[in-house]
Amino acid sequence: MPRNRVGHLIGLPKEIVVAMLVAALTVTVAVDLTGSGRQPEAVDATGPSTVLHATTTVPSTVPPTTTVPSTVPPTTAPAPPVTSDVVARPVKPAPVAARPAPRTAQSVPLGVYVGSGDPSGVASFAAATGTHPTYASDYLPTDEGWAGISNDSSVTWIAGQWRGSGYTLVLGVPIIPTDSNGNAQGTLAAGAAGQYDSYYVTLADTLVSAGAPDAVLRLGWEFNGNWYPWQVTDTTDAANFATYFRNIVTSMRSVPGQSFKFVWNPNAGDSFGGAYTPAQAYPGSAYVDYVGIDVYDEGWSTPPTPQNAWANQLSQSWGLDWLAGFSAAEGRPMVVPEWGIGTTSDGHGMGDDPYFITQFASWIAQDNVAWTNYFNYDASDGSHDLLDGQFNSSLAAFRAAFG
Repeated sequence: MPRNRVGHLIGLPKEIVVAMLVAALTVTVAVDLTGSGRQPEAVDATGPSTVLHATTTVPSTVPPTTTVPSTVPPTTAPAPPVTSDVVARPVKPAPVAARPAPRTAQSVPLGVYVGSGDPSGVASFAAATGTHPTYASDYLPTDEGWAGISNDSSVTWIAGQWRGSGYTLVLGVPIIPTDSNGNAQGTLAAGAAGQYDSYYVTLADTLVSAGAPDAVLRLGWEFNGNWYPWQVTDTTDAANFATYFRNIVTSMRSVPGQSFKFVWNPNAGDSFGGAYTPAQAYPGSAYVDYVGIDVYDEGWSTPPTPQNAWANQLSQSWGLDWLAGFSAAEGRPMVVPEWGIGTTSDGHGMGDDPYFITQFASWIAQDNVAWTNYFNYDASDGSHDLLDGQFNSSLAAFRAAFG
């Protein structure tokens, strides 16, 4: 429509009409530019008739809006592509386990024999040597016949002495007792035939009632020696001994409340020149809790030096090397129920011998011995008491190794 016609129709001067049209077009362009992502031109604040940086002639037809590309360049750095691979976190190395402390003689449970039924003697030995015994060794009488094994008063007295002492009782149990004159009151063959089983049922009942249901029992100890009536001299004796041992264990295990442990306990050395093998006298591991030998510091080699005597302890028949191998083969822990230094009536005792003490301590630490009992008593065969003043160097070595 012509401008003059518009101004005439609305009754306004044409300059005003033109100014109004310019303002309207400016708003329209600004709206279009805003919708397309472009910014409007700035308007001069001095008046609506002048548009800064724009053409003063405004066409009657508004040009089409500029097409904006559908893909707008990103204003920030693109994110890294996501992949399906899982990035493994670094794995921390597992902590290295602390190496166990070396085993020492102090870590091997220690027991002692100081005489029958004498807990205060064990305490005195502990104080004098700086040790902490946990086992106490004792013996049933060998010369009271079957009464010494099944008599309630004898067994009850011994068990009662150790009851409540805190020590585990390790008890030597004769399997062929004698009378007071030394006459044997039985045979291995009769024991294998089961003739003495009832005595051991009674013994088990008495021990349980007297407070020693967990006693460690050394049945027929040192049977390969020639000094006890239950000595095993040949293959027939060996077979009878093994069967008899099984009969005793079966009888004693039949008693309610018992938790006994049984030791198969030869002596170091061989009194019978290889007349039978240890295996022939072995009752089987189902009847044995510990395999042990008794070891005393004696010299039989020439010259009888401490070093030669110790070498013989390792290599002799039924010696320490044999013990380690046999116990491992049978799957039973090894023990030394009696050991000690001393003088002997036959002259073979090595006397005050600290070398034996230190070597023995090292051996039991290295060979994983379950427990030992030192024989600290002056007996009829010789002196062994570390505290009687004869063995001061050995006593000092004992304190250093076991205290």
